Amino acid sequence: MQRRKFLSAAALLAFKPDFSKAGSLFTPSVFESNDEDNEAYWKELRGMFTLEKEKVFLNNGTMGIMSIPVQQAVEQAFRDTANKAQYPGHKDDLQKIIGELIGADYTEIGITKNVSEGNNIACWGIPLKKGDEVIMTRHEHVGGCAPWLHRAKLDGIKVKTAELGKTAAETLDNIKKAVTKKTKVIAVPHIPCTIGQVLPVKEICEFARTKNIISCIDGAHPLGMIRFNVKDIGCDYYYGCVHKWALGPIGVGYIYVRKEMIPKTRTIHVAAYAVNDFNMSAKPPMLGDLVNTGNRFSYGSFCGPIHEGATKALQIYKSIGPEKIEKRSKSLAKYLQDHLLDFGNKIEMLTPTEDISRACQIGFRINNGKEKPNSEFVNKCAKKNIILRYVGENGIDNIRVSTHYYNSFEELDILINEVKSTLG
Repeated sequence: MQRRKFLSAAALLAFKPDFSKAGSLFTPSVFESNDEDNEAYWKELRGMFTLEKEKVFLNNGTMGIMSIPVQQAVEQAFRDTANKAQYPGHKDDLQKIIGELIGADYTEIGITKNVSEGNNIACWGIPLKKGDEVIMTRHEHVGGCAPWLHRAKLDGIKVKTAELGKTAAETLDNIKKAVTKKTKVIAVPHIPCTIGQVLPVKEICEFARTKNIISCIDGAHPLGMIRFNVKDIGCDYYYGCVHKWALGPIGVGYIYVRKEMIPKTRTIHVAAYAVNDFNMSAKPPMLGDLVNTGNRFSYGSFCGPIHEGATKALQIYKSIGPEKIEKRSKSLAKYLQDHLLDFGNKIEMLTPTEDISRACQIGFRINNGKEKPNSEFVNKCAKKNIILRYVGENGIDNIRVSTHYYNSFEELDILINEVKSTLG
């Protein structure tokens, strides 16, 4: 692999995106360029973002940065609400573009506030009884495991964990070994928030079907990062969000429920959009059947302007090109992983190196003999405006780096130099 010259932090920070061109950037001629291997192309797209120029932001796995067009869409929608008394009535635009991107019919999509809400819909909607088992991993986000653990307390179900392997095959084997006759659900992340490993979700769901086990996939990270198709995966439930890799506003998520599973899913919370008919003047008061679409999981008033922003973010993702974005973001992650591996046993690499198990997040530990080297390193970087994520939960104790298309190889060189300096 050809190595790039390390640039100094001063050289990188001297570059200032031309925000005056942001409006003209949102044109097909820019987004449909075939010159994506040219760094100038990605620097031009970086001009869509108002992120402070001194920040090296490598924590997209927590929150993506909204582009100027997305900010403008949200702001305009709020102005329309105020100026025109424009109440945000329910539309299918957001469901349709999500369905198109993940390979589902839009009627199988429910709009939520976040991944945790989608996870709760699945967790409490699946009929389970005391003693039934749910297989998860040690690498769950709190929003991914808390509903299942709480249900275990209330209903007596049992949550078991399977270890992630160093390869997709090993991970699949570990999950298979954890299954017993009492296993009713496998609920695992597509890409865990901890080390960015891509799980073999298609193979996991295929195995689950052979055992009549329901499959639930936490998809907090893939949308906007990698291409995937829920029909190809074959899962029963898939829940994600728009505020991470899709670079949309915070507060918009979605849940896919396979069409055959919609009527089988116990629906705990219902309101507007979940039903078509009700009559409180009838004796007794009457409620019609729940709609047989994902709308039964999208209930009550919602923030229309952020839905407009989410739709705009996904339109931009489509316009630039999912394949192009995936290729760019993965190349940045591989570049970082390769350089970290050059440090030998001074670095413990947690993210697998095989292509099918690595996407755009790299998790690693620093071995320098100190008591808290990983958390201290993240804090040290934060003081220098290099924003990372320290993963301390569940004793995993690692540094997580997220790479997206608005990042650059020069920014990764700055981080690599910080690692080198810390290792001494």
